[in-house]
Amino acid sequence: MLLSVFTPTYNRAHTLGRLYESLCNQTCSSFEWVVVDDGSTDDTEKMVDEWIAEGKIKINYFHQMNSGKSQAHNKGVELSKGDLFVCVDSDDYLREDAVERVLSVWPEADTAGAVGILAFRVHSDGSPLTVISGSGVKLSTLRDAYKKHGLSGDTMLVFRRNIISRYSFPVVEGEKFIPEGYIYNRIDKDGALYILREGLYFCEYLPDGYTSNVNRLLFNNHKGYILHINDRLENVDSGFMEKLKDSIRYDSLRIAHGEKKIVSEAVYPFLAFIGYLPAYIVYLKRYRNLRNG
Repeated sequence: MLLSVFTPTYNRAHTLGRLYESLCNQTCSSFEWVVVDDGSTDDTEKMVDEWIAEGKIKINYFHQMNSGKSQAHNKGVELSKGDLFVCVDSDDYLREDAVERVLSVWPEADTAGAVGILAFRVHSDGSPLTVISGSGVKLSTLRDAYKKHGLSGDTMLVFRRNIISRYSFPVVEGEKFIPEGYIYNRIDKDGALYILREGLYFCEYLPDGYTSNVNRLLFNNHKGYILHINDRLENVDSGFMEKLKDSIRYDSLRIAHGEKKIVSEAVYPFLAFIGYLPAYIVYLKRYRNLRNG
């Protein structure tokens, strides 16, 4: 068994070394590190070239024009050769036995027909980031884990490569981001994840990262986000409230960009109509300053 550890990176030379060291210190060497450099202008390429020359771990490095994480993900899946695939961001790192633990539990997950493994994240000080209240749950789709089994916080997601390779993020001209849920929602339809209740993934949220800049990211990539929201409305959401909330998200970003025919072009025009006023309030709170700026 081989695990492909995929890392998309953009100007993260100052943090990437910590991930590299955590990979060099793994108790199991049955992995490859696939690094897709999304047009970095710092010393990332030089640094990775030096690591390749060291020969401590297997590294597959690819440099592309700056296209965003979604397209870097597509390339990372394409380049990976492992049986399993996991994304580890360039400002995060792994517990020293993370690869060993994933591969050791995989035979049980494989026998259960799982499409992958859901493991936990922890903060750099060891405090838990991922929490799940359903103590007896061993298998769950990602959606059900959040909706039915009390999962909260980000997770470490390991997928069968032959499953995740079925799906790719679309290219949206002029934009560089589509939420990862666009892919995860599709994988959910293929089967459940095996729940591994161990913190294998150390996570640190940086000031210039996704979590700290989500409103600006969505505003600047609103077509890709609306594509994701419409996909959820058509294929994922169940029940009135879920569809109404996503209709409000759809409305608010189209309002922010001054677009026309918002209601008539909605997946559910009635929900877009009744959600228009709360969507306008969302626009005022989250996006007005970005539009004026």
